[in-house]
Amino acid sequence: MQAAPFFQPALDSSRTVPQSQACDDGLTFAAHYPADDFAASLANGEAALELWTDLPISNLDHASASRTTAWKAIPLRPLKASAGRKSGFAFAATVQCSKDAADGAFGFTYRIVHPDGKIDWLGSPPNDGQIYLPSAHTAGSTIQQLIEPHLGTEFQLRRGSNSPLDADETIKVASLVPSRRTAPSNIAFSINASSVQSGLVIERTKSTWCTSRRFRSLTEVSPDYGSNLIVLELAQSSNSEILVILPAFDDDSASARLARGSCDGAQVDFQIIGAGAAQAKVSFALGTIATLKETIAACRSNAVKSLRTSIHEPLGLSWSAKKLLDSDSSLALDDMIPTIPYDYDEYDYTDTSFYSDSTIVDGSQQGLSRASSMIIPGTDSENLTQEDRDGDASTVNGDRTCQAEAPSSPPKPRAGLGFCTWEAMQNEQRLPYLSEVVAALEAAETRLGQGSIVSLLIDDGWQDVVHGAEDRGRLNSFDMNPAMFDLEDTHHTSQSDESVISSVLARYTSYIRARFPAIRSIGCWMTLAGYWDGIHPEGPIAAGLSAPLRHARVQDPYRHVARDWFVQSSELDMHLFWDRAFHTLRQSGVDFVKVDAQAEWEWMQDETTSEAFGSHTRTLRAAALGKAAFEAMEGAATRYFGAGNGVIHCMAFTSNLTNTLKTLPNQGMTIRCTDDFFPRIPEAHRHHLSHNVYNSLLLPEHSCDADMLSHCSQQGLSSESTVEGPDHTGYHASFRAFTDAGLWISDKADAPQHPSMRALVSPQTLSGDGARVCVQARGSLLHDAVFDDLVGDGPGPALKMTVQHEITSCATLGLWNLRGGDAATFDVLDVKQMLNKQGNVDQVSSLLYSQYAVRSFRSGKISLLSNEPSHDGQTNRLLNVSLAAGSWEVLTISPLLTTMIEGVRVAVLGSTEHFMTPGGVHAVSVVASYPDKESRRRSYLSHTRKPSHHRRRSTRSISSESASLLTAAAAANKDERALTKSSADKLMQRSDPAAQAVILSLALINGLFALLQSTMTGVVPGSRKGKGSIVPRKTAGVDVVDTVIGMLDKLQTLFVFGLLVLASWTLTLPEASSKRKSWLPFLDTKQIRATEESERLRPDDKTLRRVRLRPADAVATLKRCLESRTMMPLRQVPISMADPQPNAAPSAPLPLSPLPETPLTASVATTPDVVVSMLIDMAVKMSFLVLCSSRESIKTCRIERTRYDCASTPWIKIEEVELEEGSSTQDGSKAFRVEVDLKAWKQNQDETYVQTLSAPVSLSLRISSPI
Repeated sequence: MQAAPFFQPALDSSRTVPQSQACDDGLTFAAHYPADDFAASLANGEAALELWTDLPISNLDHASASRTTAWKAIPLRPLKASAGRKSGFAFAATVQCSKDAADGAFGFTYRIVHPDGKIDWLGSPPNDGQIYLPSAHTAGSTIQQLIEPHLGTEFQLRRGSNSPLDADETIKVASLVPSRRTAPSNIAFSINASSVQSGLVIERTKSTWCTSRRFRSLTEVSPDYGSNLIVLELAQSSNSEILVILPAFDDDSASARLARGSCDGAQVDFQIIGAGAAQAKVSFALGTIATLKETIAACRSNAVKSLRTSIHEPLGLSWSAKKLLDSDSSLALDDMIPTIPYDYDEYDYTDTSFYSDSTIVDGSQQGLSRASSMIIPGTDSENLTQEDRDGDASTVNGDRTCQAEAPSSPPKPRAGLGFCTWEAMQNEQRLPYLSEVVAALEAAETRLGQGSIVSLLIDDGWQDVVHGAEDRGRLNSFDMNPAMFDLEDTHHTSQSDESVISSVLARYTSYIRARFPAIRSIGCWMTLAGYWDGIHPEGPIAAGLSAPLRHARVQDPYRHVARDWFVQSSELDMHLFWDRAFHTLRQSGVDFVKVDAQAEWEWMQDETTSEAFGSHTRTLRAAALGKAAFEAMEGAATRYFGAGNGVIHCMAFTSNLTNTLKTLPNQGMTIRCTDDFFPRIPEAHRHHLSHNVYNSLLLPEHSCDADMLSHCSQQGLSSESTVEGPDHTGYHASFRAFTDAGLWISDKADAPQHPSMRALVSPQTLSGDGARVCVQARGSLLHDAVFDDLVGDGPGPALKMTVQHEITSCATLGLWNLRGGDAATFDVLDVKQMLNKQGNVDQVSSLLYSQYAVRSFRSGKISLLSNEPSHDGQTNRLLNVSLAAGSWEVLTISPLLTTMIEGVRVAVLGSTEHFMTPGGVHAVSVVASYPDKESRRRSYLSHTRKPSHHRRRSTRSISSESASLLTAAAAANKDERALTKSSADKLMQRSDPAAQAVILSLALINGLFALLQSTMTGVVPGSRKGKGSIVPRKTAGVDVVDTVIGMLDKLQTLFVFGLLVLASWTLTLPEASSKRKSWLPFLDTKQIRATEESERLRPDDKTLRRVRLRPADAVATLKRCLESRTMMPLRQVPISMADPQPNAAPSAPLPLSPLPETPLTASVATTPDVVVSMLIDMAVKMSFLVLCSSRESIKTCRIERTRYDCASTPWIKIEEVELEEGSSTQDGSKAFRVEVDLKAWKQNQDETYVQTLSAPVSLSLRISSPI
């Protein structure tokens, strides 16, 4: 029986594609057939698979129709390049639409044409697919056209003034608020369902968190569950518009929600319902799919402006450090909402007192003395790296604490793995006994490498808890359960403070730090109530509060359970509790916390008393009490742990946190956005990833924690030589690399090794400071796959996320199979999709290279994809990715760098052991180098340049040295008549008058500054030292001279760099006028004699006009010059070669690396080599793809100033690789993978040399050109 194929786009589907995209990029149609005899016959050409459509196609090479809109056949050709498993046959075709076609809806279907003329139609007219091509001239939608407010609701309109977009693409924002002209009522509005093509919704379906899903019709939004975020894909939009809907609630309105109402014909109603609905607002933002993240961020910012809250002084006390809302701009008077009885300016309102200083109230408490606030040994500040000092911004100083400033932007992920105790414990209750924790940590370091674990999270089970017959436990004290410390305390040193010695938690953390020196950070788990059912009413914590505990009834409507809590009854006690709790933790060596069960406070009932103590006491409302608990906890955490990563918010992803002022005006919080990680539930894996991806869209300015991960099977995997079968360990590990929160593993001591776990271990830097390089970055959904159905049953597309690496022009693409029913995924991608590039076709094309190398992390296989459009129907620009059920893949997409030397091309593939290393490579360039000239240059430089470890200790650059280098370079290249174009010093190799003028100017500038420095140095005489004399202290005059010399150094760098920029831009670019001049008036091209035309390259020569210097490269190089106080980085300024586009916008960005199409024809004395260089700072196995004539062409590898022979050096491996089917080297070159093990290189170096390395380190490969 013939297997059913899977098509993209599918039959009976409808999609809207902007006409500009269909004309410029084209539309790709693909089919996937499972492997069988019939599919093989299609691949062999025994029958033809065709697309049958009436699209207005412009690139037809046959006269199948007299009109472009007539139905026509397009052959789908076999697709050879593939990644993932090869389980069948793929066919694809890309068609470009005519630019003069009218907008409208067009149909398509698929058919098979047999040799005898028989046609098998794979669809029927009722289920043909449909594509709508709106014209670029079609006016975009407005929020007023899409949203119809009901009676009692009115609009507030604004424009996204702080949007990063251009003025012509500004995100539009608006709010719905209660009307001023009618009686107060709940917000209600309608949307026409026909204007919506599909959408995403985040709904409150669980007790303590939300789930996300895709829907095809607006009527599929739930009328029962509250929606925290709705993203609508608008139908028939000319520029892929989206509408974001975000309800915003008051902190006290825990039960208010946005729900779908009735559906009257095409109109779908929405309304705010529940207690506190009158204070709610609804924010809207209209943007495009390409700016999804920015549109949601603008919507959240607009929601902040819609909410109002007055300055809050709890209990009338003078609380300190109130946190202002991050308002973008003040509002006009007509934009203000009268939600309070008086008017005030935008900056007059603040969030309620997050950071109340409870120590003012409780300053007399003996437990908060100055002596007890000292940190225990093991966190000595002298042993902390700079990264630790930056991350630990808080200070604890007795009764008064210094609050760290809140970050202005989301913090970057910290390098290094964390270890969580929860899944790693062997006992049934998962209690973190010290013996089991130590065993698990030792096993983890054995598997992953010494020092790979840098932080520890002590999860549930460590606290001193009293369990009752019918409760889940209540917190008794702030110390650790003594039973957890079950090892002999051989690491604990004597302490003068008896309170520190008596603290079990302090001894526990001290033991961990002494046993594992790499662990710099230790955190503890708690709940917002202290423990699951609150505080023990007869314990020491309750005795130290100002009022009896409140006996609260918690009724969970989702789980249908009820519990009895004992919690603090006043705001004062909330602040006292959390100040003492975090003070004790900080005193015991804990520097962050994970606060769980926060959303359970929303189910606390108001009808409560303190009857457990024989009295009836009126206390705060339940909602107000929950808000006070959160604010007290946040304030204490900021004081003791610093702003930012001091708290991991868990079981809190509900509207009460995500859609209120708790998170809307803030940035940089770490929030768990999904349920727990369940390694033993197979069906949970795909949903865990799906909810993480879509839920994180709601919090673009915060870090979304994806929970810990561990091995998901008892057997595990020792290698990943095969990509067949489910691998949920790698499934989750690879996904964590695309998140920006901390990486937590939780493996038992007997867990097996797994390469994917090792891929999350941050490599060390090449310098000797012990720092590590981050191996993760927040990924983005592919623009054209945001609204794909990812979790449906049957074959379909995979989840696709990408991370762009702008410095290297590379990208990392992750794919995961989330399909149900054990179905496989099928995707056909081109380079522009994988790089997630959208926008003006000319600007995007100028950013892309002609060819890219794609490497699979799992198999190591490499494919070459072309970015050039194919006019012969070939599919060499498409990649087929098919994944089995539960499978995954990570692809590295790297440009194939070319030079003027034909037959040699290089791609930087990155670290072979990691999914990505975003900050490891600082620059990449490719140059053409002449061996004889380089030999003379190195001989000269060996007498003038100092070693790198000596240069690092120098406090200023040597200007006279730079002048000598420039003069020598000019003399050595006097007879050179070819232009090299990859570094600034190569500009000096030209012999034309303009180049000589540049060299002369550089020499004069450097000579002038050298004279000034020598003069300033001679102003202050050197100190005289005699026998037995003491060296005098530095005088004020010396300080002034050093300051002036430092300023001269920077001015020198600025002058030289400015001259080079001026030369590279004005010397070589053609002017609009017919009279073209060089950068100096006296070097007019008319002054160059005609007889010199064959001997010299003139300033307006055709080749010279193709030189470009990217502004981004100029700024980056200038920054390195100023930081290093030398001009050596000027030698590595990348200058690109590209054909100028006459009609292109002048501001269009240009490629980072050279892409010449025509080599220079000037004669040279020797055959040049190709040198690919990079600045790198990570000890990894760095991989390159080299296309050249033979293995012997790859000659040497240079690291800093030392050259190594590639053939004889043990830590340099060269192996010939077979490119994937469908890859073409175009010139018949062979492909080689070159792997440089920088970790082994570092281990082979002298320790003193490594400690004095000035990172980043220069790494280069020299490849000889074919003869």
